[in-house]
Amino acid sequence: MPLPPRYSVLLSFSLVTLTNSWLWITFSPLESSLSSSLWFVSSESINQLSTVFMFSYVLLGIPFIYLLSICNLRKGLLAGAVLTFIGSLIRYLFATQSGVKGFAFAYVGSFVASVGQLFTLAVPPMLATSWFPKEERSLATGIGVLANQSGTALGLGITGLLVTDVNSDLKTYLGIQTLSAFVGCVLVYIFVSDSPENAPSQAAKQRQANNNNSNNEIPSSSSSASASPNPNPSSSFSNFKTYTSQIRSMLSTPSVLLLTLSYGLSTGVFYTLATFLSQLLPDWSSSNSSSLGLTIVIVGLLGSLTSGIWLDSSRQYLQVSRFFYLTSFISMILWTLVLTLNSSGSASDLNSLLVYSVAGLAGFTLTATICTGFEYAVELTFPINEGTTAGMMNVSAQAFGCVLIWVGEAVLKLGVNWCNGLMVLSLGIASFLMCFLVNDKNYKREAAEGGDSGANDNDSNSLLRTRNDSESSNPSSSHEDDDDQV
Repeated sequence: MPLPPRYSVLLSFSLVTLTNSWLWITFSPLESSLSSSLWFVSSESINQLSTVFMFSYVLLGIPFIYLLSICNLRKGLLAGAVLTFIGSLIRYLFATQSGVKGFAFAYVGSFVASVGQLFTLAVPPMLATSWFPKEERSLATGIGVLANQSGTALGLGITGLLVTDVNSDLKTYLGIQTLSAFVGCVLVYIFVSDSPENAPSQAAKQRQANNNNSNNEIPSSSSSASASPNPNPSSSFSNFKTYTSQIRSMLSTPSVLLLTLSYGLSTGVFYTLATFLSQLLPDWSSSNSSSLGLTIVIVGLLGSLTSGIWLDSSRQYLQVSRFFYLTSFISMILWTLVLTLNSSGSASDLNSLLVYSVAGLAGFTLTATICTGFEYAVELTFPINEGTTAGMMNVSAQAFGCVLIWVGEAVLKLGVNWCNGLMVLSLGIASFLMCFLVNDKNYKREAAEGGDSGANDNDSNSLLRTRNDSESSNPSSSHEDDDDQV
């Protein structure tokens, strides 16, 4: 039985985002051996090979999210796949040279791949709305997030096992990554198109109607009528003004702004944990650290699937988000306590079962917050393009990731507990924002599926602006009005 086209599209995207995430975290488990045996640079320099992915997203995210919205799904994914392949090829051909020259090529290749990430990281909710029916949408987003985390699992889990000697094994390992990136390019070219012939849901139909009826709307990935670029410069400029206006409207809506901040903190902690894992357990061997990293991400894959299935069955975006934020905060407290009580830090002295258990719980809950954050944000901002919404969430995540890693590098010099304390504090703030300050149940995409006229306004800017005005004039009743609209 042939695979349904929507799953061919999803799997093609999944390989691209998996490979890109794999490239991101490749060198972190090898930090010690790369510093001492191949490139002879500091640990902070090795960490820059992962932070460059975050730094480039923060600097270039807003203009590239706009490019994704006008390129649509196929062209955007092709650009991301090709850039990922070029970045991996540069690393394969030149990064294994000894000394600073090899490190420099590794950095250039990582930067090129990080630009490719700008076209892929925000895609899951965009692809899910364009290709999947309502009852599979959150699961599809979860699978897209899962694929990205699978790349992290490969980077953390098998790097230390396959690369036992960086001088002899690294070249082959980077070659495997390059092959994976090339296959991703081929699959995207063959299977991915902007949208199916028949819209899979009412929300997708409304997206097409919005784009067809308004020249001022940013083209959507689900609208084949707007797939080709508009040659009129004034129209393009108008579209960009509309795009920036939408972003301003999103960030001026209190619930969306607070959700963006809490999502950035939570995801930033995940990036920090992945980057510093081997340094948080300095006496563990690279193979033990790799196994622990693999556990975090593999269990995290289950968290992504679980959250997607839960959202599809319950449609309780706020409640599910609160649950996973709170449990991620608790899991990080447990992680810190376990490492504190076993301060010797050696694998033989630590209660391995306990360490693996709390690490798995952290991976499960932190990964789940990524899926729930995407879906909740799309519900609050619909009919703004899903790629735009997810892109702004990712800008926040990458910005907080950069800050937390930079601060983490400084506090690690004071001790492991300082870095763990930084992550606990960050998740505590994120959980407080989500559980006590975010209280918006105005699920606009769900309302559109039910034919609610309040959610069928063709101008997404006016939707958000109306909400802002309402909250400003009567802040005490804004959330009660949200419930009435749903």
